[in-house]
Amino acid sequence: MNLMSWVMITFSITLSTSLITSTTHWLMTWVCLEINTLAMTPIISKSHHPRATEAATKYYLTQTLASTALLFAATMNAMNTSNWEMHLITDPLSTTIITTTLLMKMAAAPFHFWLPEVSQGTTTMTTLTILTWQKIAPLTILLITHNKTNAPLLMMSAIMSIMIGGLGSLNQTQLRKLMAFSSIAHTGWILTTLTTAPNISSIAFMTYTLTLTPTLLSINLTTSVTMKDIGGMWAASPCLMVVMTTTIFSLGGLPPLTGFMPKWLILNKMTATGMITEATLMAMFSMLSLYVYTRLIYISSMTMSPHTSLMPMKWRLPNNKHMMTTSILTTMTMLLLPMTPNL
Repeated sequence: MNLMSWVMITFSITLSTSLITSTTHWLMTWVCLEINTLAMTPIISKSHHPRATEAATKYYLTQTLASTALLFAATMNAMNTSNWEMHLITDPLSTTIITTTLLMKMAAAPFHFWLPEVSQGTTTMTTLTILTWQKIAPLTILLITHNKTNAPLLMMSAIMSIMIGGLGSLNQTQLRKLMAFSSIAHTGWILTTLTTAPNISSIAFMTYTLTLTPTLLSINLTTSVTMKDIGGMWAASPCLMVVMTTTIFSLGGLPPLTGFMPKWLILNKMTATGMITEATLMAMFSMLSLYVYTRLIYISSMTMSPHTSLMPMKWRLPNNKHMMTTSILTTMTMLLLPMTPNL
């Protein structure tokens, strides 16, 4: 892909996401979502592999279906209210359809089926973009309309996402698919307090992005594809092993790491508002994901190769441009928990 194409695609993705955060018109929102989808599709298929083409097709069809349903619901709401403002939704059916389409774009259960396949079919850095940046636009729309959304639908989807994210990752050996199911589970945590405490949902998303980025950067640095590829990492690169262990523990939400902060705030808010049963179910289902993270840490940092290889390790790459970013973000995944009382 030439430089001009990269500039245009990057500019389109950045501009469309930024405009969604400032617009209040449904047509403008739909246009931005379509630009975002059209710009992301060639990035997914850039490797010219059949799996990448399949992933790009699945991504395009899913996102287009969601955008079409969003435009239909917005038009139906405009026919009833005579306006296109996002914060003036009054029709219950339109509200439900819009919430459903945004859940599909965020890959929340039960509309999560496209995300693991798309993540597996593309590169690690593109997967990082899909799991983090591409969630900003639908999450922003949900935050803008949080007092009009269907709260029971969001809560049901959140609990299902945490459960399916944990169950789906139990039998996975592919790292990108595992990170996709992890993203589905974290999406459930983000959606839980969207209607009652949107600021906590924003903190949960930022913390998840902060934690996932060094994890996938480390996986990209090692050119790992499966769990077997990261086995014996402690014998080959102890520093990278520490980075992976720290970030994965933070993804699991263990104290005193930063990843514990959003789960602590969410469960505290849910118990304060009387949702004891939902909070208990979420805490129990999160044990599935924690088991998967523990297994990943065991494979990466507590096993070693049965023989010493004389060949240079593939993750010993000189002058890697992401090392500084990975180091800074890894430090933040460990040290931001003391900020919790000020939030």
